[in-house]
Amino acid sequence: MKLCRFELKAEPGVIRSGMVYSGKIYETSGAEAIAVHEAEDVRPLMPIPNAPSLRIFRSDLQPGIIPGMDSEDPNYFYANPTALAGASQILNHPATLSEMSVEPYLAAVVVTDGYQIDLEMADDVILGFTMILLLVSHTAEREERRMGIIGRSHDLGGVLGPVVTTPDELEESLLETDTGRAYGLEAILRVNGVERARGNTENLPFSFAQAISSASHNTPVRAGDLIAFGPLVDPEEPILLDPGDEVQLAVEKLGALSLKISRS
Repeated sequence: MKLCRFELKAEPGVIRSGMVYSGKIYETSGAEAIAVHEAEDVRPLMPIPNAPSLRIFRSDLQPGIIPGMDSEDPNYFYANPTALAGASQILNHPATLSEMSVEPYLAAVVVTDGYQIDLEMADDVILGFTMILLLVSHTAEREERRMGIIGRSHDLGGVLGPVVTTPDELEESLLETDTGRAYGLEAILRVNGVERARGNTENLPFSFAQAISSASHNTPVRAGDLIAFGPLVDPEEPILLDPGDEVQLAVEKLGALSLKISRS
């Protein structure tokens, strides 16, 4: 299933939920379908509106990649889930930033609370998968890397969605591993309609089961938590954005997510 939240353009402010199927939006109440809407009649909202936390597992910050890091547990840092908006939103380009880049992520949505989750059980706490386009201060990140901590550079905002795709939709792309389920999904990043980079989720250094199990060792994971892996593409250099730029991330079987940078 592809789960969504939305509002009708004719009735803004009334939040509805449902699923996307064959290009139409089926509005639901519990398990019952109560209406069918055409895609052009709805405005997508964040499928997860109030995520308790957003953990970022950056591929280039993992053991074996950073010299001197010997731990086998995945490394992550926290980003700000309240800075995320829904699909196709216009986001600000702060006037004080000289270099702002974008990073695309695949995110698992946790469906239930859990503490010290065994690796073998960790896939079972995943509701589904969604996408994130995260804005990053490239200048601030360079400074943070020198200090050995990532934080403020990733607090500029981003977009989440447009849907949550449940694992059963991805069975054809399943890659069985000894550390939990993984998927081979092609990802393409475009800026102003021009392809800038591509990648595949099979190249992520850890499974989501490893990430969730590790994250729950010392503190519980909560229903609605976002566990993000990426960046999904590997450009030759950072993808810097200018005011007015439009960014689109397309991931096989998950759909497309876009944002636009304001001109002021």
